[in-house]
Amino acid sequence: MKKKLLNGVLVLAIAMIGLSIVGIFVLDGIAQSIIQTKGSEGLGVQVKVDNVHVGFFGTNSSINGLSISNPEEFQSDNTPNMLTVQEVTIEFNVFQLVDKQIEIPNVFVDGIELHVQQQDGKSNIETMLHHIFSDETPTGEHPHSPCNIGTLTLSDIKVIANGKFTVIDSGDVTAHIPEIVLHNIGTGGDAELAIEVITSAITHAIMQHLAAHPVEGLSKLAFSHVTDLINELPVFKQLKIGHALQGATDTIGRGVDGILSGLDDILGGNNDDNK
Repeated sequence: MKKKLLNGVLVLAIAMIGLSIVGIFVLDGIAQSIIQTKGSEGLGVQVKVDNVHVGFFGTNSSINGLSISNPEEFQSDNTPNMLTVQEVTIEFNVFQLVDKQIEIPNVFVDGIELHVQQQDGKSNIETMLHHIFSDETPTGEHPHSPCNIGTLTLSDIKVIANGKFTVIDSGDVTAHIPEIVLHNIGTGGDAELAIEVITSAITHAIMQHLAAHPVEGLSKLAFSHVTDLINELPVFKQLKIGHALQGATDTIGRGVDGILSGLDDILGGNNDDNK
């Protein structure tokens, strides 16, 4: 009898471990698909990710090989992407989704390469910003799953500029920025809105840094102009750096059954009730 009981417990334990492993892979795949789909919709260009891991047993979430394509008119063999990121590490666990207010202490974005280009009187950055400005995604004033990033650290940044972003006749100018640290990035709603906000915040920080710390050959005026454009974005004005998240009225966790719906809210949920 004891042997049967032990065998039953062992089988149950193995089954639970197997289901957990399957669940982790399914969760990662869903997150990757949502980021790519919603990111592409929000930015108006293709967003790709090599792989995503959502923390299950720990707070070791990550995104690897993120790329945001250049608008079509700016694409070439040398510049297929406007922005690429080698790795993003996030202190986040899927079970945090049971809370109404999600606090992410730290996000580290490493290995950033940004191409800023200008042709025929407009730039690739302005083209992307125009799409974000015209996007009718709900503003996130009352998001289902408000989220705040305590510290966002950008490291190993490379900016390659040409056209009006430089003060030279032709060719590229490259700038290297070791690190930029941002605090209290507030966002909410679904992945489309969150990606718009975070992409705008990262771009804003880089543009502002180069405007304040000019590199030889770069146009301080052009970078200041882009910073001003981002400041006027509706999503940036409402969810900008230092945005104070609305206090959650329901502090009781929604339970394990609420995790999938919480993931849907924060990554790609249907916000029809906000429209």
